[in-house]
Amino acid sequence: MSNMRVILLEAAMVAGVLMTGLSAAQVAHAASSTDSAEKAATDPRANVKIDSSIMIERTTISEDGTSVTQLVSPSAVKVVPGDKLLITNSYRNLGDEAVTGFVLNNPVHQAVIFTEALEDWALVSVDGGKNFGSLSALSVADETQQSRPAVAADVTHIRWVMPSPIEPGATGELRFRGTVK
Repeated sequence: MSNMRVILLEAAMVAGVLMTGLSAAQVAHAASSTDSAEKAATDPRANVKIDSSIMIERTTISEDGTSVTQLVSPSAVKVVPGDKLLITNSYRNLGDEAVTGFVLNNPVHQAVIFTEALEDWALVSVDGGKNFGSLSALSVADETQQSRPAVAADVTHIRWVMPSPIEPGATGELRFRGTVK
């Protein structure tokens, strides 16, 4: 991955975000080994802006008895264990050229149990972001150090490797769900 710039999002700051009502975009940051202005001049991937948000999925029963699911801001409700989360990473290419080789990594906060990535091509890690693959191809050691198939609750990071160039001005969303522990 030496030729790919990897953006690390701290949308995983869920506990602090949920308790303070800050938006995830306020705590998200891009990891870069060089000055971002210098990178933007040499690497068009630096022109992709990422904004993150976390919403709580709440389901209520309407007067007619139907189930209604709404997305609400964590600052508008009391967040409790078992709450379902929708984490969205919105991206936009602010540059003048298409961006190829774009990779987005998102750690899963320890206060959150990963449940699913909404893009079926997303990769996951169960070892702290060292190795990525499809969940069905990964394994972890159990309490007796025996290998067992990984499950969603083992996921520590999600990675999206954009399958096609991000054209100038193009926007999109990469999303995953989790549950508050």
